[in-house]
Amino acid sequence: MLQNYKEILEKSRKRVFDLADDILTAYGVSIEAFENSDVEKATKARAMLKDAHDRNNKIDNEIIKTLALFSPEAKDLRVVIAHLKIASELTRISDYVRTYAKNVKMSISGDFEIEGLKEDTLSFNQSTYKSLKAAVDAIEAESEESLENIYRVVNVEVSKCDDIYSILEQNIVQEICITPESARDFIYFHKTMRKVERISDRSLNIVKLAYFAQKGGKLKL
Repeated sequence: MLQNYKEILEKSRKRVFDLADDILTAYGVSIEAFENSDVEKATKARAMLKDAHDRNNKIDNEIIKTLALFSPEAKDLRVVIAHLKIASELTRISDYVRTYAKNVKMSISGDFEIEGLKEDTLSFNQSTYKSLKAAVDAIEAESEESLENIYRVVNVEVSKCDDIYSILEQNIVQEICITPESARDFIYFHKTMRKVERISDRSLNIVKLAYFAQKGGKLKL
């Protein structure tokens, strides 16, 4: 029975990691789509995550079954709970990535001129991508030292995201003043960037959850 439990726990961890890795890949494709004005890639990025919620449900069901059948304790319980919460964070991130890909597609296909925001947006994307990459690495990390290093990395990127987002927000306001006829498009773009900014915050939550599973202590998100 113990072997079965360990196999189920590893299967759950792999499903969480695979979901995280697919989200990271989709976000990378979305960024490429924005950088190269590639509608096809933006469409591909959205399609890559169309089953994210279904995959999260499978993870949830498997973890609930594990809790019911094996009643794990101590570190094993922490790991199971961490997987459950990480999957939830990943599902929200997948929604943000799909929204971003949709916005990229709309801005490329329409008359919305976004060239003036492109440099800051790419810097912002690169920082949020690094945050998400750190979260994916945290799921796989096996040592406390590795998690501490990842935690430092994601903290730096979260801070950078906040700073770049502030600059981007100011530039969006300026663009609205220059071209008020495009205000609706810029406001929607701003709303999308606000969601993208949350990728870094939720990535930090994932790293904290991974650390909680490894080290224990009081969980604060």
